[in-house]
Amino acid sequence: MKLRALLCLSLFVTAICCRAQPAPRMGFVYPAGGQISTTVEVLIGGQYFDEKAEIIVSGEGVTAKVLEHDKIPSAQVIDDYRDRLREVQQKLRDSRRDGEVPATQKLAFIRKLLSEADLSEKKLRLMVEYDRRRNDPKQQLNNQIGESLRARITIAENAALGLRHLRVRTPSGLGNPMRFIIGQLPEVREAEPLREFDLEKYRGGMDSMKAAKVETPAAALPVTLNGRIMPGEVDEFTIQAKKDDRLVLAMHARSLIPYLADAVPGWFQSIVSLHNAEGFEVAYSDGYRFDPDPVLFFKIPADGLYRIRVHDSIYRGRDDFVYRINVGQLPFLTGLSPLGATTGEKVKITFQGGNLGADFKTDYEAAKEPGIVLIQAKVGGVKSNAIPFHIDSVPQVQEREPNNTLGGSQELKPPMIVNGVIETVGEADFYRVKGRGNHEMIFEIFARRLGSPVDASLSVFDNEGNQIAFNDDHEDLASGLTTHHADSRVSVKLPSDGQAFVRVSDTQAQSGPTNAYRLKVHVAEPAFALRVTPATLNAKPGGAARLTVHALRSGGFTGPITIQLQNPPSGFEMKNAVVPADKDVADVSISVPSGGDLEKPVALTLIGTAEDGTQKIIAKAVPAEDMMQAFIYRHLVPVDELLVDVRTPPPPPPAPTP
Repeated sequence: MKLRALLCLSLFVTAICCRAQPAPRMGFVYPAGGQISTTVEVLIGGQYFDEKAEIIVSGEGVTAKVLEHDKIPSAQVIDDYRDRLREVQQKLRDSRRDGEVPATQKLAFIRKLLSEADLSEKKLRLMVEYDRRRNDPKQQLNNQIGESLRARITIAENAALGLRHLRVRTPSGLGNPMRFIIGQLPEVREAEPLREFDLEKYRGGMDSMKAAKVETPAAALPVTLNGRIMPGEVDEFTIQAKKDDRLVLAMHARSLIPYLADAVPGWFQSIVSLHNAEGFEVAYSDGYRFDPDPVLFFKIPADGLYRIRVHDSIYRGRDDFVYRINVGQLPFLTGLSPLGATTGEKVKITFQGGNLGADFKTDYEAAKEPGIVLIQAKVGGVKSNAIPFHIDSVPQVQEREPNNTLGGSQELKPPMIVNGVIETVGEADFYRVKGRGNHEMIFEIFARRLGSPVDASLSVFDNEGNQIAFNDDHEDLASGLTTHHADSRVSVKLPSDGQAFVRVSDTQAQSGPTNAYRLKVHVAEPAFALRVTPATLNAKPGGAARLTVHALRSGGFTGPITIQLQNPPSGFEMKNAVVPADKDVADVSISVPSGGDLEKPVALTLIGTAEDGTQKIIAKAVPAEDMMQAFIYRHLVPVDELLVDVRTPPPPPPAPTP
């Protein structure tokens, strides 16, 4: 029995040693963006990288080249480096004692000794980094970001502004997507500590590092500031501002890396403050409305230098606590009016916010397909932040005041959307709805999903004033970036006379012109939305790639959903892929071509079809990443496209010789 157990253990260890390396996995990109028409050098942290890594960038006009791969060696390898380094140091001391090397040749002699010991500059740097991580009590070790790639990203003059996704590709496969922003403004990177390897002082610890910060000159506005927060760190930037500038500081941190699985609350919770030349704090922000990323507004009182300070709310830090701050007299939207439009409709949108000049209105033609799109203002050639805009096929009307009492209820004829505003503290808006008695009616608020600060509450009453339905927060699984689902939704059977009253209010008693909402009233109709995870697949030629389909059902639909590839490239095929009735999740398989490795990853589109009686329902699947927040919560975060990489993985490394 002992012999059999030892044999099993030996086979298990051999299997682990011979296992092929997984596909690469990214944890961060720093800096997480670059200015259009420039080239930027970035550091990518993750694991399972190698020397043959390449970078795939979504969209057109952006290319990337890997320059170097770093991986912190094991303790055994580091000890070997140290032994070799001690020999070099001893030879250097001996040469000095014997007077063999003139002072003018000292540097060349050191390089010769290091070369003979096979100690490259990269190995010395990795050794110091190993010691830094081991000796720093605040350093949180994380193997998921233990490797790094240094890469050069070139952004063309005609590259589209906004969000892109980077993926690392190695012979083992294609990795997960990571966000990268193409911006308009000049970019500045934080001053990093100056860490140089000192051969003569090195004793296996931090005494080999010079930790003095390099001074960064004051940045002219407007500018994008880039940094990352390490444990206990407070970053500082100096800017040159002019009197009466209406300064906007818009932080991007959580929006770059939406969820960190092993951090609470699940992202880098940034704090931003502004200080005058004397060091006094003149402005501060720890968030913007319900968004964890701060936005700071400040009118500059006098010409001069001002300092921006950034840190984590409880002074945590790690290599993936990455941020970008857009700073300047920049256009910034706080709201839109209206919040949406009917499909194909031409509407005039009024922008609300700051630094908008005279261009605070625009003519807009809504798309012919329902959905949520992003809208920006443009002032002096500079684009503002983006705000969601809701497009629906249902007719819409404007709220009519006064409607603050049950007796003054505004009449709605479903299906219909009403655009309303909570203008005064404690205000409640009432609407009267007439439908078919004893049939389901859906009342749904769109506000928080559209950037509005409204935290809606819905109450439905019958003709006698009895409450027959209520909802405060309704979880919308399709909104993967939302952690507080503050939009309300109720599905209720109307009384026999078909008449009901609905009351809309704000649970936090907020009010003002930007506290807008859209109330959609419609008969319950069977429907579903689809998410597919992961957004990156890997398969051998002639093999298959597995993915998970998530069905987000609504309107009482419980039937089966058939999943198909839409206009697939030659050789890609999906058979018998179905989300069963009453199920929300199904694993499906995509067959890939057998003709050998493909030169580049292929983008695929999936659609779902179903029937409910005589009605046919069709929905396009949205690629997403299944991300964990703070050890427990899971979110389906949409990404740009579903990519499949077809290639033969390298053979596993040979088993160690017994």
